[in-house]
Amino acid sequence: MKVPYRWLREFVDLDLGPAEAADRLLNAGIEVAAVIPTRPDFRGVVVGEIEAVERELGDSHGRRLVLCRVGTGERRFQVICGAPNAAVGLRAAFAPPGAVLPGGREVGVARIRGVASEGMLCSERELGLGEEHEAGVLALEPGAPLGADLVEHLGLDDYVLEIDITPNRPDCLSVVGVARELA
Repeated sequence: MKVPYRWLREFVDLDLGPAEAADRLLNAGIEVAAVIPTRPDFRGVVVGEIEAVERELGDSHGRRLVLCRVGTGERRFQVICGAPNAAVGLRAAFAPPGAVLPGGREVGVARIRGVASEGMLCSERELGLGEEHEAGVLALEPGAPLGADLVEHLGLDDYVLEIDITPNRPDCLSVVGVARELA
């Protein structure tokens, strides 16, 4: 059974890290096979908001390219985007220059059609969070805090405890049962 560490913390006030929680479960007779980090393979991606769509730059590969002004609360960037859902007021995943995407690809300033694009509005697939790409950039809720680290905002910085439940411990077949052992 796989139990997210964050879920355990919702049921029990833990002052323990994931490895210490696994040790405590082992001492209680519950076998923890692994403690697996789930942090995605990107850094520096933040919550950004499209403040303006300044102009169209034509089509590229069947998509309409637009020059957007993206704000992060502290700074503003001009970003070229071809996503169909790019619209004023959209809060989305934004990789400013210096951010690192999955595979170690660093985001920089690129020139597209003679215009500088300072960063990138990212889709789920570009962030390695899913397969969705055709819907456009990863849209966030309207109240998402500008400039917040995306991993922290989405709660993706977690660990999963892989627990092997033995036949004599049916009380631990749920997150609540495992959490009771940590209380």
